[in-house]
Amino acid sequence: MDSKNFLPHKDILYLWNSRVIYATNAMQTDFHEHYAATLAISLDKNISIETKKGKEEYRVALVGPNTYHRTVSPGVRMISLLIDPETYEYGSISDFAKMGEVKRLEVSNFLPLMERLWDLYYGNLSDSEAWELHLELLQCVRPFQNLEKNIDQRIRKIAHKIRTELPDSIRMKEIGKDFSISEDRLIRLFKENLGIPLRRYLLWVRILNAVKHLKEGANLTEVAHASGFSDSAHFSRTFKENFGFTPSVFFGRIKSIEVRFCESD
Repeated sequence: MDSKNFLPHKDILYLWNSRVIYATNAMQTDFHEHYAATLAISLDKNISIETKKGKEEYRVALVGPNTYHRTVSPGVRMISLLIDPETYEYGSISDFAKMGEVKRLEVSNFLPLMERLWDLYYGNLSDSEAWELHLELLQCVRPFQNLEKNIDQRIRKIAHKIRTELPDSIRMKEIGKDFSISEDRLIRLFKENLGIPLRRYLLWVRILNAVKHLKEGANLTEVAHASGFSDSAHFSRTFKENFGFTPSVFFGRIKSIEVRFCESD
């Protein structure tokens, strides 16, 4: 009998700007669609994903952005990687799973990573190890050249400024002024250096800021205002568009989930 069956487990949410890893054995959603693409990997039994075309069983599936689907797999130990479709990494594999499609992937390509996936599932990887593993997972979907790490220091400082200041206090036209970069050049350099458009980066920073406040016990209205959303409805709508479920549903069971705010990518 698999000794892992006897190990205790608590759902874990790893959060970076532009991507999320959710390790769970209680995945059960209603029909929905969301902006993020999803790479779902079962560690043992099959994952059940249903679309308008019917229900299919998968060991590994790549769910394209804005795909109307539901996942009903309670008791299945799995890793779910959600990634912004405007990132460099997803752009490198985007022609492999198009918008609105679920692509079946060969589990054999992922078997060399399975031991580390179990470590991820049980929370035994550091933030940096989890980051490296998620890149390797995407490489298993389709090999691509990693983003150049020689980041323009101005862009590095601007990204830090965005993360450390209140999101609603930053205006697109003002971000580059202290660094003598025009708005058009800033937008181009940001995508080239960090692999995600500036406007999407700003949105992710606001969402992560909101999640931190939720984790600390703030209500949705407080969270929305503190993170630059007009009201709780605006935040809930944005959250659901990106993750597929409302924050009230997800964070209703926040005490049973370990949330890790990982170092920014």
